[in-house]
Amino acid sequence: MRLVIDWDGTVTVSDTMDLIVREFGDAALVDRFSDAFIDDSKPLPVTLQHVIESEMATIRTPLGEVVDWLLENVELRHGFVELARRERPLLLSSNLRQLIEPLLDHFGIEADLLANELVSDGESGWRVHFDGEICPVCGERCKRPKLPPGEVVYVGNGYSDRCPALASSRVFARCGLARYLDTIGSPYEPFGDFHQIAAALERPA
Repeated sequence: MRLVIDWDGTVTVSDTMDLIVREFGDAALVDRFSDAFIDDSKPLPVTLQHVIESEMATIRTPLGEVVDWLLENVELRHGFVELARRERPLLLSSNLRQLIEPLLDHFGIEADLLANELVSDGESGWRVHFDGEICPVCGERCKRPKLPPGEVVYVGNGYSDRCPALASSRVFARCGLARYLDTIGSPYEPFGDFHQIAAALERPA
């Protein structure tokens, strides 16, 4: 059974994409889009891809400066480093590879990673290439088509984790993902940190 983990707000204590947009881009845009994703009872007015494209386009700071800032400000959720060393998970993220890999190196973490790509940075705003194809289930460029074959243990916290979580054998959820799964009556195991997940993985589901 393969362990697949979301990055922002799951591995990291705070959503790093929101952090950099608030620090280097348009913070008001983060607030406006965040409101649209909070209420699980209403259809979303935009796709997640549109949200990411719009927010990244407001950043005009060179990548290196943003990475340096992240290295000083990002906190990982307790227990992740130890679990990653034991399991070598697949990290499945809607964030950018160029923002995640330096943090993995910084914390000495070896993991497989699937994420989107930054194709340009600087004064004209960041541009993103979205990895993968349109999902036939949700109609977005989501994470479900990127799940490995076979049984999957999925760990997530937000909107981008809904579709892949529903395709997984066992789910650990918190925050928005947990609320969504409660709403539709889909089973999951709540967690606060990765020590809890590590202990749960030693027990049968």
